[in-house]
Amino acid sequence: MLLKHILIFLFLLFSDHFYAQFFFNENYSENNIYNKNVSSSDTDNIYNASNFKNNQIRYNIPVKFWIIINDSTNHKVGPAFLKELIQYLNYYYSINNTSIRFSLRPDYQYINNANIVNLRYYTQAPIQAMKHKSKACINVIIANTLIKKKFLSSRKKNFAGTYNPFSKTVIITRNISTSTLSHEIGHYLGLKHPHRGWKYKRFQEPVSRTKKMPFSNKKMCEKKGDGLCDTPAEPNLTKYTDNKCNYTGWNVTDKFGEVYKPNTHNIMSYTNNRECRNKFTKQQTELMLNTLSKNKYADYWRIDLQKNKAYLPDAFEPDNHRETATEIFFNTPQTHSFNKVYTAKKNTEISDHVDWLFFDLKTTKPQQINLKFSGIKYSFPKIRISVFREKKLILLKEISEESIIKEIKISKALAGKYYVKISQVVENETENFYTIMIGK
Repeated sequence: MLLKHILIFLFLLFSDHFYAQFFFNENYSENNIYNKNVSSSDTDNIYNASNFKNNQIRYNIPVKFWIIINDSTNHKVGPAFLKELIQYLNYYYSINNTSIRFSLRPDYQYINNANIVNLRYYTQAPIQAMKHKSKACINVIIANTLIKKKFLSSRKKNFAGTYNPFSKTVIITRNISTSTLSHEIGHYLGLKHPHRGWKYKRFQEPVSRTKKMPFSNKKMCEKKGDGLCDTPAEPNLTKYTDNKCNYTGWNVTDKFGEVYKPNTHNIMSYTNNRECRNKFTKQQTELMLNTLSKNKYADYWRIDLQKNKAYLPDAFEPDNHRETATEIFFNTPQTHSFNKVYTAKKNTEISDHVDWLFFDLKTTKPQQINLKFSGIKYSFPKIRISVFREKKLILLKEISEESIIKEIKISKALAGKYYVKISQVVENETENFYTIMIGK
């Protein structure tokens, strides 16, 4: 038995082909969330809650992050960074009309271990993927780096992310492109790389969409590559695309001599500039939804079932920290909710009962600001409102259904940034929604 385990370990250690077939890796890219220059139109799309209207969504999937740190880590991944990851994830899945939305589980955890901050791809990564995972969610581990180094070799290669299909865990690094998490979760939802097997003629997908498998009526594009015929066959695009997303492999052919004509915007591809990737095809979306329908937690993620209403986050989540506060604009109402998170553990549901908002007041003289609250269908939760000017608490008040006037006035407000913390005082199964509007 010991010899068997040793042989399996050595096989995994030396076999790149095994990892290429069974683990889904994302090469390191310099284009990452930290240095991405986001245009104003991109920002509007990413943060626009109208992109995530519930009537367009079929599934809401919680994502739990496990962040590896050590005591000397200067850059500690906090809630604001996690919110940005979720917002980019929702952006890519929303613009492709996948009917899938993701939410941040508030019980994200830090793993304080200096030995695994720079995670070893072959040895430490699989162990951590099996060790750190919760039920009823997608588990994502964040490391400082993910290092691939073969046994007895001095060569090292950094990866931006990987997906382990055995533990169903995603691992990413801090310096990733905005599309990397969408790519890795695509693997969780059943998608493969369009270039899968292209190096090996036996497994290679042909450019032709009509060629048949030997002794079969099945099309080769249904069996080779990613198994989908509406994603064009392609080589690994890392070497065959430029920074402007143009395909440069004009002389690269498949084993039948046909020139590749890839889609350089597919999220599951390996374009040189990872920011090129922003598209899922129709068949990719159908496959993801089919994979989701077979997930054992699918019924808890569906938003159309009445039993799940208490688990449905509003479109502004996550906003339960000052750092993740949602901006609210004057005379523009927002509807928020307090929700629970299903954990698949008896009597251990997680409650998210705090919302943070902020607004900028630009004025040359003192103003009166009105915060008006209302419920939905005569239902209103008991809430506590704390108003801060920068970090100074200036007002504290509770409002409930019995309150005759559901309005707060801030008299003689000066110019500055104001934060509003709204806390649910008493948990309630039905009274979880409220609408807030600010005016002068």
